[in-house]
Amino acid sequence: MLISGICKPLSMVLSYLYVPIVLSYLGVEKYGVWSTILMILSWISYFDIGIGNGLRNKLTESINKKDGKEKKLISSAYVFITVIMIGIAMIFAAAASFVDWNKIFGISEPEENLTAIIIVSVIFVAVNFILSICKNILYALQKAGSVSFMELMVQVINFVSLLIIKQKTNGNLFTMAVIYGTSMIIVNLAASFFIYGKKKEIRPEITQANMEVGIGLTKLGIQFFVIQVCTLILFTTDNLIISYLYGAVKVTPYSTVIKMFQAITGLYAALLTPVWSAVTKIKTEHQYNRLEEMIKKLRLIMLPFAVGVILLMIVFRPVMKIWLRQELDFDSSLIVFGGIYCLLNNWCNTYASVANGLELMTVSIWVAGIQAIINIPLSLIFAEKFGMKSTGVLAGTVVSMMIAAVIQPIAVKKEIKKSMRNKLHAGEMR
Repeated sequence: MLISGICKPLSMVLSYLYVPIVLSYLGVEKYGVWSTILMILSWISYFDIGIGNGLRNKLTESINKKDGKEKKLISSAYVFITVIMIGIAMIFAAAASFVDWNKIFGISEPEENLTAIIIVSVIFVAVNFILSICKNILYALQKAGSVSFMELMVQVINFVSLLIIKQKTNGNLFTMAVIYGTSMIIVNLAASFFIYGKKKEIRPEITQANMEVGIGLTKLGIQFFVIQVCTLILFTTDNLIISYLYGAVKVTPYSTVIKMFQAITGLYAALLTPVWSAVTKIKTEHQYNRLEEMIKKLRLIMLPFAVGVILLMIVFRPVMKIWLRQELDFDSSLIVFGGIYCLLNNWCNTYASVANGLELMTVSIWVAGIQAIINIPLSLIFAEKFGMKSTGVLAGTVVSMMIAAVIQPIAVKKEIKKSMRNKLHAGEMR
């Protein structure tokens, strides 16, 4: 948690420094194109149907049980993800050649071949999907801090490369795409060589790939995938609703409020990174008393972040004026709901990490599904019927999140009590 807590703020600082440099290098129009390409690539990141997350849980269990299945799990994950990524890359590349990307991006006088840039970017994403399995292995080995360090190194390589190409070229999107993909390949390859050089017993071999094991990973992965898609719907629709109802100009105050509070949720999320796999380890070892202690400690860790949210709500306007160097019309209720949104995010992420480690998939899927279904109608009701406008859209998301905030802690507590009873009963039987 300490390593992640150090690496995440450094990554955030680099990202804030990175944006104005990219903007000055590409210019306003090309920067908009590049931002949209990154958004498309982020959606593609869900196409592994959760196999990586499935591997994370199953590998943690296998390592702690010492059942010798590690090599089969890792090899099967590589084969299944490779097949999926090759298929996606081929389909997307074929489809991309028939799309008028200049028209989609609104470019009347194209300077570069956007189709080639899109295809190259997707190929890089596919390759990095395969190589990034090493991250799930590090999570299973309780080395979440190493993953945070990897992400920081990607940021560093991107930042340094940008400074170099800024001196050599002028606003080249293709070069940006190559740097973006190559930086991740370098870091993922370095991490993979380090892991498999140090732990030869888990080094993947194609002969160890197993159809049954792969299907097992896919079944668990699909459940994680459903939760991810529902969560994506919950957290990415607000901007579209506000833009549709009140125009793009109203999106700016909303998005800047969320962006400011995300500095707190992002740092807390970095500290939570090791929790998921640690919970799976505890579950495998049947040490549920330790899990109860962990949850108590996590609640204590949340307290200073909660204080930070309240302080930010108080000093929000002057802080935003310093950051943006201009005044925006922030509704006071939007700031309040932004703070509540941040507090709920931290609370829900804590119990989501525990639930994922315990594989409480049925509860998590139902909760995520209900939230995704009710979010848009609630946002519209608060915004239009109650006249809350942009604040109402955020209020709808906040109310939707309260379902997880209540149900997941109850589900986690019930699972711990049930597991402790089963352990006690098994001890009495012996």
